[in-house]
Amino acid sequence: MSKKNIKIADINQKDTLNKELILQKLTWFLAIISFLLYANTLKHGFVLDDIAVIEQNRFVQKGLAGIPELFSTLYWQGYWDSNAGLYRPLSLVAFAIEWQLSPNNPFIHHFFNVLYYVLSIVLLFKVLYYYLKDHQVWIPFFIVLLFAAHPIHTEVVANIKSRDEIFCLLFFTLSIYLLLIKEQKIFQIFGIVSFLLCLLSKEAGILFLPILVFLFWLKYQKERSVLFSKIIPIISISALWLLLHRYVILSSPFKRIQYSYLDNSLFGCDDFLTKIATGFTIFGRYIVKSIYPYTMSYDYSYNQIPCVTVGSFSFIISLLLIGLLFWAVYFFRNKNSIISFGVLFFLITIFLASNIVVLIGTTMGDRLLYTPVLGTSIALVFLLLYRSKNKELKNFYHPSIYILCLVFLLFAFKTYNRNKVWESNTTLFTEDLSNSPNSARVNFNYATVLFSQLPSDIELQQQQLPSVIDAYKKALAIDPNDKGSLTNLGVCYYRIKDYEKSIEITKRALALAKNDYSLQANLADAYFRNNNLDEAIAIYKELIRNNFVLENTYNYYGVALFNKKEYLKAILVFKEGIKKNASSVELWMNYGNTLAASGNLKNAITAFEKAYKLNPNEKNALKFLTMAHQQLGNIQKANYYYAELTK
Repeated sequence: MSKKNIKIADINQKDTLNKELILQKLTWFLAIISFLLYANTLKHGFVLDDIAVIEQNRFVQKGLAGIPELFSTLYWQGYWDSNAGLYRPLSLVAFAIEWQLSPNNPFIHHFFNVLYYVLSIVLLFKVLYYYLKDHQVWIPFFIVLLFAAHPIHTEVVANIKSRDEIFCLLFFTLSIYLLLIKEQKIFQIFGIVSFLLCLLSKEAGILFLPILVFLFWLKYQKERSVLFSKIIPIISISALWLLLHRYVILSSPFKRIQYSYLDNSLFGCDDFLTKIATGFTIFGRYIVKSIYPYTMSYDYSYNQIPCVTVGSFSFIISLLLIGLLFWAVYFFRNKNSIISFGVLFFLITIFLASNIVVLIGTTMGDRLLYTPVLGTSIALVFLLLYRSKNKELKNFYHPSIYILCLVFLLFAFKTYNRNKVWESNTTLFTEDLSNSPNSARVNFNYATVLFSQLPSDIELQQQQLPSVIDAYKKALAIDPNDKGSLTNLGVCYYRIKDYEKSIEITKRALALAKNDYSLQANLADAYFRNNNLDEAIAIYKELIRNNFVLENTYNYYGVALFNKKEYLKAILVFKEGIKKNASSVELWMNYGNTLAASGNLKNAITAFEKAYKLNPNEKNALKFLTMAHQQLGNIQKANYYYAELTK
């Protein structure tokens, strides 16, 4: 070999080593940046649906022992007994393992959420680097950097429940890496398993199937036999997942829930065309937010995104945006096919969330843009380079680099700040009141935060309750049939002693749920306080017949009978109440008063003595004991209790 050839070989080897070193540094940079972007979520608590899938999930709380149940039951079944048609056990299994390691500790779940996000970013970079090896390394780097920093991801990473979104993309990317980059047989098996894990993470993973098939075709289009041998196992595992998914849902003992306008505003639209027009409007919003998340919220339910007609301005603009995307796919198919691929990736992965073809269980969600944003990032980076007339970045000083760096910094700043909002339900519900002011649910949640923070001091409560009432009124102005707002508003009026208003509001709530015993109890108490004794007595009697007894049920029921001078009936009620709660001083006192009113002073004294024994600070017991003994002529006893009273 000549010296010249040796030098060329040395140079090539050196270039390879330099590329590997740069790749390694960029990989570490992406990993560190991804972690730092969400490091401020590690101290956060359980928020929103974290309570249902972790904190109060009976299967997750079993730790490792709950895993079989998580794999064989519906997604929400560990928290509430309803069939929402969801089977996505993988994230729940991860939560159970983490619970086993550190029970009821939000930190460990947040830590793993960030860790899995970092892993997905690193793996995504490796996959894109492989497919874009004909381009400079800066191109896949900036695609992944923009994706990692995109503010729309905050809901997914900061809210533990959305681990299903992270897992779905992570295992899909891993399946590409194992099936198409690592070609050894053992990796093929792991790749198929990885795609199954993607499907077990979230149902939307099935939308990755056509993308995976396309990538197989791209690589093996000239080898038909190899192509089919690669595709058949993936389709088979998808079919197996579908059968499992259907089996778990159909074998559930719980009735399938029917979504309403409360879940998805489009169910409240007047007709089919209006639903379609609104669906296209939502699609348009997704397009804009994938590029620039002008506002973010944890909820867009009724009536934040109102129904629109086909003649509305928002529908026309959305239609133009969607048409622009399809035009871009066609226009760049030969000029720059990667732009076309990026746009198609976005269209395919956002398809189900658009509410155009089928109505899903939510109007719109920032978390649903988690994966589609990857397509946007691919298309925008390549579009920028296409417009700059330079598809290759020869060095780090290309003008496009400055633009991309600026976008990254803006994204990172917004992401870091948005994370803070997800610290607790209080911070989230308060902040997003301005982001979704027309959502009945957002207004209800905000009002409920105020309600839950009311002080125990009665005077302070009276001062703060008007602002809570106003908040619930805003929710009801959007949705007059919001049972939760009606229920709590009735309680608020009760606490400020506006019993007439409390009765009116609670009756409206009961009209929506006639068999709700807790609402019936609220109404009975309001009737009692408003001196509507017959109405109160009728409801208390019905509640006791249905074994729904609260702390004050027997007390108020008996006092209502006492006030009607039906002493014998009142005595029976108080006796029954004492059987249920023998430690209630109030019950013993009222029982004694009723016995005394009916002339049974001897038994009344026994009741008052019992009350005094339970609570030596009960001065009224001493007062009534003094009076009862005086009436019986037992002056010695009367003087004894009077002396105790005046100590």
